[in-house]
Amino acid sequence: MTKIKLISNPDHLLHCIEVASSSAWLGIDTEFLREKTYYPLLCLIQVQSESDVFCVDALVMDDLTPLQHLMSNHAIEKIFHSCRQDLEALDLRLNQSPANLYDTQVAAALCGYGDQTGYAGLVESVCHVRLDKSHTRTDWSARPLSSAQLEYAVDDVHYLHRLREFLHDRLASLGRQAWHREECARILTLKDYQIKPEDGWKRLKGGARIPGRFQHSARALAVWRERRAQHSDRPREWVLSTRALIEICKRRPANLAALAKLDGVNPAVARKSGDAILEILHADSGADLAGAIWQRPAPLDNQQKIRVREIMSKLRRVAADSSLSQSILANRNDIESLVAGKTDIPLLQGWRYEFIGKQLAAELL
Repeated sequence: MTKIKLISNPDHLLHCIEVASSSAWLGIDTEFLREKTYYPLLCLIQVQSESDVFCVDALVMDDLTPLQHLMSNHAIEKIFHSCRQDLEALDLRLNQSPANLYDTQVAAALCGYGDQTGYAGLVESVCHVRLDKSHTRTDWSARPLSSAQLEYAVDDVHYLHRLREFLHDRLASLGRQAWHREECARILTLKDYQIKPEDGWKRLKGGARIPGRFQHSARALAVWRERRAQHSDRPREWVLSTRALIEICKRRPANLAALAKLDGVNPAVARKSGDAILEILHADSGADLAGAIWQRPAPLDNQQKIRVREIMSKLRRVAADSSLSQSILANRNDIESLVAGKTDIPLLQGWRYEFIGKQLAAELL
């Protein structure tokens, strides 16, 4: 293999961008770490164009803004596979979403491959190439990177255009190109990885298990946790585990000693953040506050449960007959919401509504 260009110099980056700008498409992938951080630590950006391939050392390059030119160029199609986490890592450094996005994982799901089809499996199925995955768990923050690591990284963009061409033709034969465009546009619109600290409570799982009169304390603690996690760039579970947060709100410890004894409370957390936690916990003491923030959904009755099973069975048949991944249409939670009368679900929007959602909604009337 030709020696792979590892870009760590601004002038070299500008040259590569100039060459790539003449391409009609770009295959893009990233390598990042986030096991010990709140935000993804972007380590490497791999770019494949019609005539070139290069890797940008994002750890060494302080200024990556020249890449905004490529990302914002509507004339160049940006091909990713399962782009959401890549977009999060890139957005943090570039503050620029890719114009003209093509996600091969989404395309594969619309062609019946399954909604979580991996890149390596798709390459093997479509290109008949088995990729070397020996560097799957490599530490991309370690320097220098070996030639084997760079070859592995480049493999993740090398086949993207071939996959795109195959899937594009298949989508065209199925009449689903517009569906794919809608899904890619939806990915860019959601940006659900941009979390405001004051919305941190919306990510708290299990809030409905806390008695309603104490849920405002859980919301306040979740907001504090999100703000602390972002400020320290540490995973929110390291700041305060969800298990501990719920236990604190249910048990209402009166002091640091009682807090430290609670199940799931890390001694270091109690020592470093105990006073802040207790202050938040008892700030509402004696106040006349609203009831539950998180509500458990009303359980479905027996007839509704039967309808859920019937609809799920129908969805599986429709998906199988249509060479479509059933899970990209709707999951069980979506169907339970539909049967319960909720309308703010993907199944009742866009192409899903026209394809099957309208029919299912009409049958429930």
